[in-house]
Amino acid sequence: MHFFPFVDPNRRPQAEIKKMTEELTQKFHAIDPDLTLIHNDNFIDYGPEVFPQLSSIYWDPRVPNHPMEHFVYSEYRLKYQFYTLYCFTPYGEQIDEHYGKVNHSDRKTLQAIDDLILTVIHTYQAKNLSYWKDLFPEEQFQQTIASHYQRTSQMIGEGRKSSRLITFTDPKHRPLAAVEKNTEFLETQLNQLDSRLTVTHDDSFIDFGPSDGYFLAECPYDPEEDDLDDDRRGLSEEEYEICYEDIPLFGCSPYNISFGIHGDFYSKWMLNIDYLDLRERLNNPTLAIIHQYQLDNLYYWRDHYSTEKFQSEALDSKERGLRQIHS
Repeated sequence: MHFFPFVDPNRRPQAEIKKMTEELTQKFHAIDPDLTLIHNDNFIDYGPEVFPQLSSIYWDPRVPNHPMEHFVYSEYRLKYQFYTLYCFTPYGEQIDEHYGKVNHSDRKTLQAIDDLILTVIHTYQAKNLSYWKDLFPEEQFQQTIASHYQRTSQMIGEGRKSSRLITFTDPKHRPLAAVEKNTEFLETQLNQLDSRLTVTHDDSFIDFGPSDGYFLAECPYDPEEDDLDDDRRGLSEEEYEICYEDIPLFGCSPYNISFGIHGDFYSKWMLNIDYLDLRERLNNPTLAIIHQYQLDNLYYWRDHYSTEKFQSEALDSKERGLRQIHS
């Protein structure tokens, strides 16, 4: 895989960036006082020949020290009250998924001012392009400027329904080879940690993807509360079980972790890892391996996200793993 050298070409003076940000802030406030502009000071404008190519490359969390892990995909974030509306760069804009979640009255407001917002964004893009004018023949430069103003947004429409219709179908998104690779990774890492650790894969487990996966992890089927015909009934909740000499220590899926217990859950019990006196030696290292598997698995769902949103989700997953390991 080829990576671009991430070197700041310093084409834009910092004073000009600050001035541009102040002007944009004033223009957005003039449209609506509830609009807030946030500038990412770590953004680097690599120029029109390089940045559009970089912005389409996903971070691969399976690769150590992958250069896109900390790449800054957007220069500005525009918010309306608590909602992020647009993330944009000198070369394009991305509608945030929260755009469709605003309530009815706010949605009407945003539909009315969307064209004004885009005009401000496109004017900024056209002005920024002047710093790179010497890279273009004059005719191509004018065509590129015009192309900014011709783009329109995907309007937020009627918004998303608040109720959830639970209909799970196997998307078969992960290739069998990917599942086998995950299993081999867990087996190898756990064996290196302690040869008495074993891992078993549940072949009936279905990875429905991050959206439904996290939902199922938080709200699995409950026989005392849910209907018998609930679509969650009978679904495997965990993909792997990790044991120590046949005693279960952990269960896991790409979206959750559970812990084996010793004793009666409704009276007196303790975690098996404590019962076996293994916490100090095996708890954190095993959790680190599980979270790496979860992070690797997320990569197979990358095309469900924009490149920037995928980076955000992957970093959140990585942080969740570090918090749990050190808690």
